[in-house]
Order: sequence, then structure tokens, then C-alpha cells
Amino acid sequence: MSDPMDMSDLIEVFFEEADEQLQHLDEGFMALERNPEDAGLVNEIFRAAHTLKGSSATMGFQQIAELTHTMENLLDMIRSGQQTVTPEGVDALLRGVDVVRQLVEKARSGSGEEVETAEVVEALKSVSGAGSAGSSTAAEASAPPQASAPIPDGCLRIEGRVAPECMMPSVRGFMVFNTLSGRGTVRSCTPGQDNLDDLQPGGVLSIDFEPSVTKEEIRAELGTICEIDIVVIDPTEKSAEAPPKAAVCTDTAGKGEAATPGHAMQTVRVGVDRLDTLMNLVGELVIDRTRIGQIEASLSAKYRGEVLVSGLNEASLHLGRMINELQEQIMRIRMLPVDQVFNRFPRMVRDLSQKAGKKVNFVISGQETELDRSILEDIVDPITHLLRNSIDHGLESPEQRKQAGKPDEGTVQLVARQEENRIVIEVEDDGRGIDAQSVKRAAVKKGALTAEAAEKMSEKDALQLIFGSGVSTAEKVTDVSGRGVGMDVVRSNIEKLSGAIEVHTELGVGTRISLHLPLTLAIVQAMLTSVGNRVFAIPLTSVVETSRCNKSDISTIEGHPVLQFRGIVLPIVHLARVFPSRHAAKDDLADITTLVVVKSNGQQIGVVVDALIGEQEVVIKSLGSFFGQVPGVSGAAQMGDGGIALIVDAPGLVSILESERSQNAA
Repeated sequence: MSDPMDMSDLIEVFFEEADEQLQHLDEGFMALERNPEDAGLVNEIFRAAHTLKGSSATMGFQQIAELTHTMENLLDMIRSGQQTVTPEGVDALLRGVDVVRQLVEKARSGSGEEVETAEVVEALKSVSGAGSAGSSTAAEASAPPQASAPIPDGCLRIEGRVAPECMMPSVRGFMVFNTLSGRGTVRSCTPGQDNLDDLQPGGVLSIDFEPSVTKEEIRAELGTICEIDIVVIDPTEKSAEAPPKAAVCTDTAGKGEAATPGHAMQTVRVGVDRLDTLMNLVGELVIDRTRIGQIEASLSAKYRGEVLVSGLNEASLHLGRMINELQEQIMRIRMLPVDQVFNRFPRMVRDLSQKAGKKVNFVISGQETELDRSILEDIVDPITHLLRNSIDHGLESPEQRKQAGKPDEGTVQLVARQEENRIVIEVEDDGRGIDAQSVKRAAVKKGALTAEAAEKMSEKDALQLIFGSGVSTAEKVTDVSGRGVGMDVVRSNIEKLSGAIEVHTELGVGTRISLHLPLTLAIVQAMLTSVGNRVFAIPLTSVVETSRCNKSDISTIEGHPVLQFRGIVLPIVHLARVFPSRHAAKDDLADITTLVVVKSNGQQIGVVVDALIGEQEVVIKSLGSFFGQVPGVSGAAQMGDGGIALIVDAPGLVSILESERSQNAA
């Protein structure tokens, strides 16, 4: 019998696989609604439901097993042609997935809260009629093999009886099949390979197998599988010969499969905390690499031509290359395709479009684009709000679209792509577009700006007002959107990720909102600058260009310094004023000023610094709870000489500038 301590690991595996199977069912039912005649798709969905039923029954989660069995009955009727795919049937199946997901979460958390399943079970049975179809499948799968059936010529019959105390009988059946894989051809089996999840403790597995290796090899390899007594019958021999059995079984399902000869492991599950620890260690190596490089440069300047210094130089270069390679590989491990997030949205769009009474063609592209796991988790809410707004506000009703000469079905696109060292995610619709004048009126009504300021504001700046808290152009509030809080969440979440938002819209044509995100938040390329005796790092993803200007070129508008720069009026922010220091010079603007032009959410500002130090890769560290959130700062980085550089947050500087403007206007 398996070690009881292994059950916690098995339950974790069950939860992970249950999440995957539920996602497959969600996607499968959505695809089945679009392609009801796809028999292969029906079989694929049936297998996912069948696997989930078997694994939940094995782990003792009977409520999950019973509900998935009811879903399986309906699917079995569909694949046998007794039932057609209908919108009502898909609705019932999707509701079943939702309830199963609740049951899985209840089991995961250990909550005693009851989950009502009677209503969805009744809905599934109502769609399938009697609801008894498919019940014979499990019975047939559990039936013992026909002992009198003749063994085909050239075949061995492999009979295995599962131990009565076996906790995961289906796993033992799969292990038998994995062992036989590549060693011949399975001619027949009872229960069928698709029904191994129904194998019960004390049940019998029978396989007629045409081997491509010797009987002795088959017997020896099957003998490594515990908790199932296997007999190999050769019709050319007078008696069956049982393979040797291991005295004690201590391997879990995962270990058993990995130990199968000739079955190489291709993937391994690794805890997220371990990846985070690895990334932190790589970050420390990057800091040390920079430090060693600085020491090597100092020694080379002082002891030029020394043999030891030359050796140190070679070792430093090699170490740098190895750390770069290690960093790149760890980054790749942390990267996940965005379809991990995107796959949950088709179901949401379907439900929202039905609730809004609109026809929506939802198109996803670029699912293979990869993004750091830590960022991937934080883009769910922003994309959710953007999609909700596109469906509820952006797209017109079918009647309105017909009157405007558009097809009654609107299109919403979710696109991901990589542009250099940034990921761009776009939500685009072919709806009514955003009226900048309506946005201005809503902002004035909310008190976000004065009527005079709204009159002077450009259309591009007005569109940024939709990200203000409480600003909404919706004519009425629905349970989907209209309260003016969703877009504020979008901006705050994207700014927290050091990202930017761009809005492109045309009245009557549609709207495209682009999210620009860094590939990772752990290590970034930055422009190092100095202000007095302090060092500030500005991420290169925010830097547009660097320049120099005369102090006389800087003027003021409403008390704020601005500069005529490349045809635009560029607001100026001096880091010495934003982050004052007792060591700062009395006159913080020299005759010749060094300027770093940064961009955030479509707005450019000039950041005045004393000098540029150069570009360098820096490791972002949190300021910690002692400092909390510091406006204009996203973190800190340890430099090679042991010093600390504050990492400038471009969106934060823009917010500081806007706040100062509002105070002066008041």
C-alpha cells in the first residue's frame, strides 16, 4: 500500500490536473457551440470529462464525480448521435463546469460550505431526456474480462487484478499501458483504454498484446508495478507464469510512471516560489558581476600589463557571459504564453454578449506570445475591464449596427505581440468609438477639471480622462459597467507594472486600446543619471531620448517650467525638486541642462538631471514596508560599488506634475 504521506502530493496533482481539465471543458464547449458537427471535438471533450470523473472518484470527491458523470452522459448521447448540440445543452454543460469548479475550490480550501448541484444536474438531465444513456459505459468498463475468449495468434494475454486496498487503481492501469508502450501492439483490452478511470480496487484488467520483445522482458518490466497482480499468459505454454513482484510498494503514481523503463520524462512541475528564489539569486549575481567588472577596470587602469590583472580580465569576461546565459535561461523558464490568461476570456465574452443582447465575434491572436509569470497574473483585471467596456459601451446593438450600415455582429479582437523588449496587448472593437467631447463633459460634471480647462484640452489629452476615477460616458449604469471605476483600475494596474496605455478611436468606426508592458519586472535596462551625489535609474522602456538645453530656453506656464522641444510644449520636472536633499545646490538649474525625455501614457515630460552616467542592467528591489509607496519611485537598485540608486517611475512623475498643475489652477 502507498505511503499515506504521499496522499498530500497526489491531491495537489489532482487539483492541478482538475484545473487543466476544467479549462479544456470550458474551451471545448465554446468550440462545440461553433462546430456542433465536429465528432473529434466531442470525443476530446468526452475524454476530459471522463478523466475528471475518474480522478475525482479515486480521490474520494464523490460530488464532483457524480456531476461530471451526468455531464458525461449527455456528451455520450451527443457522440452516439442520440442527441444534437443545442444552445440549451451548451448552456447546461457550461453551468456544470462552473459548479464543478466551485466544488474543486471547496475541496482545495477545505471549506465546509455546501455547493448546490441539484439544479444543474436537473438541467443536464432535462436536456438529455432520460439521462440514463452512458450509464452502461461504466458498468461495462468495470466488468471482469471474458476468461473464455480465445487469445489471438501471436499474442500474449496480460491479466492484472488490482489490489483491494489500492488507492489509485486507474493509475496502475495506465502504468501497465505505459510499460507496454513501444514494446508491441495492443490488440484488445478490457476495460477499454479510454475507460481505465473506471477501474476499481479489486477490478481486473485484461490485455491481448502482440509483443515486439521477449516474454521475459515483458514479465520483468510489468513486475515493477505494485498494487496490481499481473499474470502473463502465453497460449503456446502449458501454464501461466507470474512475474516477480516487489515486496513493498512505496512509489506514488508520478514516481511509478517516471521509473518505467524507456519512458523518458519530458517535463517537471516546479513550484513558483522556487522560480522566484532562483530569480532573486540571479539578481544578486548580476549585482556581483557589475561589482567585479568595476574592480577589474580599476585594477587594469592601475596595473596595466600585469599578468594577474589580465587573468582577472579574462575570468571577469567569462563570468559575465555565463551569468548572462544563466539569467536568460531563468527568464525563459519564468516566461509563459499569454494563452494562459487569454483562454479564460471567450467564455466571459459569450456570457456578457448574451446578457447585453449583442452578437459578438470574438477573435484572439498572438496567444503564443510569452510574458513573465509575475506580469501575467496582473493583466487579468485590466483586460477584463477593457473587454467589458468594449461589449457594453463600444459595440452597438444589432439594430443600431444595421442602421449604421454595419453587420449586426460586432467584432472584438484581443491581440498580443512582442515589439523589441516590450509586449503589446490590444483590445479593439468595431463599435461606435469614443466621443472626446462627451468625455470632457463627463469629467467636468464629475469635477475632475474646469470647463475652461476642458475647452483648451486637446482630443488626445481628453481621451486620457476616461482613466480617471468615476469618469464615465455611459448613459446608464448596468451590472456590467458604467460606474466609471473599471478604466481607473486599468490605468493603476498597468502603471504598477511600469507599463503604458495608448487609446486610438474614431467615431463610428471603433476603438483600440493598447497596453505596453515590459517583458519582466525583475531585471531592467536603465539609464543611470546623477543628481547631486545621488544616482537615479530611469528604465529605458520609458526613455524617448536625451538632450541638452540652455537655461534661458526654459520658460513658465502657470508657474510650471516648460520647454519648446521638437514642435511641442514639453513640461519640465527637476529630480532635485521632486526628491529634495540637503546636499542639493541652491540653484538647481545650471546654465546648460541635461534633459532626459520620458513618455508615459502618450504624454512626454522632460526630466532634468545633473549628468548622464550611462546604461546599465539593474535589479529592481522593493523599498519595503518601512518606506511604503514613494510617489515617482518604483523601487531601488544596488549598484556595483555598493551604493543604492532609486528607480524613477515615469507614470509617477507625470502624476506628480498633474497634481501640481491642479493645485496651481485652484
